[in-house]
Amino acid sequence: MLLRAKKIQYSQRVLWICSFVVSTHAYGNNLDREIRSAELLGSGHAGVTETMGIDALFYNPANLGRTSTLIGDIVIVSPQIEASQNGLKIYKELQSNKNMLDIVDGALGKPVSAAVQNATGASFRRTAFALFQRAELNMAVKSNAMSGIPEANASSVVRMGAAFGLGRSVIGRTVYLGATGIIMQKAEAKLAVSALDAQSEIGNTGGDSLLNEALKRGVAVGAHVSLQISPEDKSYPEVFVAARNLGMVYSVGAKAPEDRPTAELQTIDAGISFKPGTKNSTSRVSIDVRDLLNKSQENIYKRLHLGAEMNFLNVIGVLGGVNQGYTTYGLFFNSKIARIDAGIFSEELGTYPGDVKSRSYYARVTLGWTK
Repeated sequence: MLLRAKKIQYSQRVLWICSFVVSTHAYGNNLDREIRSAELLGSGHAGVTETMGIDALFYNPANLGRTSTLIGDIVIVSPQIEASQNGLKIYKELQSNKNMLDIVDGALGKPVSAAVQNATGASFRRTAFALFQRAELNMAVKSNAMSGIPEANASSVVRMGAAFGLGRSVIGRTVYLGATGIIMQKAEAKLAVSALDAQSEIGNTGGDSLLNEALKRGVAVGAHVSLQISPEDKSYPEVFVAARNLGMVYSVGAKAPEDRPTAELQTIDAGISFKPGTKNSTSRVSIDVRDLLNKSQENIYKRLHLGAEMNFLNVIGVLGGVNQGYTTYGLFFNSKIARIDAGIFSEELGTYPGDVKSRSYYARVTLGWTK
């Protein structure tokens, strides 16, 4: 009984540390994006050729040149939440006062992830701006092979900043070029804490030293540049190429290189979309490849994205796709002054599809004026 009580106490300390990490805005880095498009999450994270409005700032600024009206989108708020199935399960178990040891035992070896984000801004003819914030957490609890005591491993990051973009037609109404300038602050922490260490650190300092030792902050100024080919004849496919994270090294505000957050990986992304449609509906089939030059040294299956969308009068949309080898699903409803997106997606946290699957739910509510 005494041993069991001690294990429960250790488990409580581990979960306390994890909640401490969340409450102090320590969130995980996954796709290295300032903002994730809810619509793309539902379609396998593919379809960058179709990102418009303030989403285009972060995916494909060339599409800003395709805004034909003086005012495009006005976004007052657009809160988005993402949570893995494992994370929701732990939350429900905590709410039901389930035995703490059983909760930790059930979480062993299962990845937990969560994210929240918001963007506010507007798009106009050939230009857009946005203020944004995104915070993520990736965590896993495992049992130490020698002691059997649970250990928490958390990777976390919060990004916030401002983006301004321009897009122009360079060849008729077919070829578009665009660029987004970004100033962004990043706070990053990676923690690996055993239950015993957590108990000692929290008992002595309240946990502040753990975070202070791991937390790295910095500010970067950089850009995304993209090229879009959109033939006026809709029977031809649309194609994009984007160079992302140019100059995104967090050298401002960090005293030494070792105190800086991880620099954003500079990548070349590309994709192609086919858009058959009728008078009242459009459909899209897309294939996107992230990091064409493979600077991330990931296998092609983790960088390949397939997606499809069926859109009825731009009011109701049905989405589906394959992200890193796993299926995704989504829906959206757009009343012009409010848009709701929701769906399910999966990501691979290991090396190959099937290694460490993380399945998550997402939802976004956008208030303002949307086309």
